[in-house]
Amino acid sequence: MKICFTLLLSLCAITTWAQQDSAAGKRLPPQACYERGSFVPSVSFGIVDAYRNNYSLPEGFTKNNTSGFVPLYVKVEYVLTRNVGIAATLCYDAFNYNFSQQYVGNNGPFLRYKTDAFRALSGGLAAFYHLGTVIRVKRLDPFVGVGLSVNNIRYNAWPQGDSLSVRTDHTTDLYLKAGVRYYISRKFSLYGDAGYDNHTILSLGFSCRFLNAPKKRRS
Repeated sequence: MKICFTLLLSLCAITTWAQQDSAAGKRLPPQACYERGSFVPSVSFGIVDAYRNNYSLPEGFTKNNTSGFVPLYVKVEYVLTRNVGIAATLCYDAFNYNFSQQYVGNNGPFLRYKTDAFRALSGGLAAFYHLGTVIRVKRLDPFVGVGLSVNNIRYNAWPQGDSLSVRTDHTTDLYLKAGVRYYISRKFSLYGDAGYDNHTILSLGFSCRFLNAPKKRRS
């Protein structure tokens, strides 16, 4: 809830800033097409956490409530051409998976409550193709992307058999995304994508475009 509230406030602030930007006389692009050499950083939050939903417990353990944050995405894209960009991607996912383990003592069965602090940090590279020259909708920037990400995953109380252990995994995942930006000013846009990266299938956020300074004409 805190993350969702923070995201809502951020989007409201960016919308207000964008309105001031537009009111200053800056022209909105007919399409949200890229300008070569520009940078476009994006921040978004995952809606469904795949690691949290796919967490499984062996026999003798019982799931309790899960607490923590939604996955946080940061992406910085560099524009190579009007349609093609290359980006560095980063995702951080953290939550506490609470469960109980059943024991049998002298007075009969009883439960011990445990918490596994899950942490995952992923980074990678991806290439994006933007479809603004094909899908011509004002202020809209649709795109598709493909890449690879490297993951560092840590469990501090991984249930295995009838015991708990610290576990660290290093994996590589395919990055496949399709998404869209909707520009509310020349620089700022609302952002969303969906696809596969082993963290979440859907994320929502915003982007900021740093444009090239116009070249001065020689007199």
